Amino acid sequence: MRRVHTLLVVALVVLAGCAGGGSSNGTLAAGSGDGAAAGGGDSAGAADGGDGGSERVGVSAGGAQDANAFRTNVEEGYVPQPTDMTYEGLYHDYYFDTGSQSCEARFCPSYSAAVTRDPVANTTERFVTVGLNSGLTEADLERDALNLVVVVDTSGSMDEAFSEYYYDGGERKEVEENQRKMEAAREAVVTMVGHLDGDDRVAVVEYNDDARVVQDLTRLDETDRADVRSSVRGLSAGGGTNLAAGIDTASDLVADRNDDRDTRVVYVTDAMPNLGETGGNTLADRLQSQANDGVHTTFVGVGVDFNSRLTETLGTIKGANYYSVHSPAQFEQRMDEGFSYMVTPLAYNLSLSVETDGYEIEEVYGSPQADRASGQLMEVRTLFPSRREGNRTEGGVVLLEVERESPDATLALEASYENPDGGERTVTKTVDLDRDPPYYGSTGVRKAVVLSEYASLMRNWAAHERTDGSETPAATEPVKRQRYDSQWEQSSVPLAVTEPYDERIAAFVPYFREHMDALAADRMEQDLAVLRTLVDEGGATTTEQEARGGPVNGEVDTATPTAASTDTAGSLGPLGDVGAVVGLVNLGLTMLVAAYGIGQKRRSRGREGER
Repeated sequence: MRRVHTLLVVALVVLAGCAGGGSSNGTLAAGSGDGAAAGGGDSAGAADGGDGGSERVGVSAGGAQDANAFRTNVEEGYVPQPTDMTYEGLYHDYYFDTGSQSCEARFCPSYSAAVTRDPVANTTERFVTVGLNSGLTEADLERDALNLVVVVDTSGSMDEAFSEYYYDGGERKEVEENQRKMEAAREAVVTMVGHLDGDDRVAVVEYNDDARVVQDLTRLDETDRADVRSSVRGLSAGGGTNLAAGIDTASDLVADRNDDRDTRVVYVTDAMPNLGETGGNTLADRLQSQANDGVHTTFVGVGVDFNSRLTETLGTIKGANYYSVHSPAQFEQRMDEGFSYMVTPLAYNLSLSVETDGYEIEEVYGSPQADRASGQLMEVRTLFPSRREGNRTEGGVVLLEVERESPDATLALEASYENPDGGERTVTKTVDLDRDPPYYGSTGVRKAVVLSEYASLMRNWAAHERTDGSETPAATEPVKRQRYDSQWEQSSVPLAVTEPYDERIAAFVPYFREHMDALAADRMEQDLAVLRTLVDEGGATTTEQEARGGPVNGEVDTATPTAASTDTAGSLGPLGDVGAVVGLVNLGLTMLVAAYGIGQKRRSRGREGER
């Protein structure tokens, strides 16, 4: 029976169908890791034949632009919200090989396949990445004059330190970093103003119990930047959190704007509204109405208690994206690297159909609208430009997991685009999944697969600890009263790793390290550090050497694959100089991870909305 599934990626683009390139046997040569661009952390320079000097920009999905909130919560000793870890946010923290094919259009999809083996169930798993490429250069992306309204949360919760949960009961926690969220929010606004041109118009709004205009919408060359900075730095925190009032005030400011300008409203907040309209759907309806009128939204989340549950809901709106930052220096770096990328969507209303004959789509990773897929439909409402070096694009993939239902099945991907003049073109590309495992068509698809498994495991663990995994206080411990005034206010959950996730996370570490080393992807160290912290918290012992990233009791760690290792069964458990026993143990651990890894992903969507 023939099935047709549709991927809806919202974008206004020129047609271009580009085939993806990749390795024929899954082997990764030394130095071929798809590392980061300047300022990134991956060790290899331009990867897979790239020259590292391309001026082309990349493309990435809207929604979450990082996984900072998840990592920071773990570092500070808290269990994150499951929504702190999104697939598109995690992907945006990495660079992916998206091919070296020629591209002359605004958007060019490329495709790369992976076929892997579950060694315990003896089943074959199949994946396809949709590489997001563009033929545009930095010069092509010179943005038009901008209407920018910055809406600053000045409620009482913004007076807390970055590392505190404002709605925790009992004693306040002592933290090393004494900076208040309000200070960081003020400096974030000053940083954004510093990236505006003279013909840009800027306004500033603050909201707590209500909202007020701090700076009217004015061209910067007609006002004193120093006065704007002074007004912003005079903001102070106190009162409730009426986000709806802030949204409405911003809407009023841009109601009479010029249509020849791009318009964006940036909300700097910890996202815990408790006054006025607080329903997620109601707030989303307000922002969707603005988006339909050409006013787009960015959320900048501040603080360890930044509520990603709300922004994940709002981030699915056309033209929307959101970031989480935890210091003014971090935000300034983000703006220096890509202010224009943040405020300039590349494309809307792209329809990408997956035409399957004997295939079933199991999951979609890397799109903020993936939950709407249900095996049938995925949406990426907005594509934003992103950094690119050589063949690598920052956050430039969407990953599909597919199941073949007949041995002679074929998979065809059909991309349909609307030209700016309203014309429509279509191109179909057949993806070859008739391969023996292990096979990786590119380093990009390999990295996307392992990161999706990591994200699923982390989301499931966080949901578990925030529900049935939490500990019951001792009888002598006083009950701490929580102050919840709305559905968005949240208190902390102390870091814990309980059964069965203590063993699952410990078993996952050597698998993660193996792929990190094979990809020569040093940037993956940031998430390996998260795994190590959780292993230490869970008290695991069987994978202590791998989790800590080094040998135990002075042993030489020769069981770790190098960047030149292949993805054959033999490389899963290299014996090295420590002998066959250690090699077999390593192989067994890897098999254990593979056995439950896919199951983790399939269960993740059922739990991620909990708390």
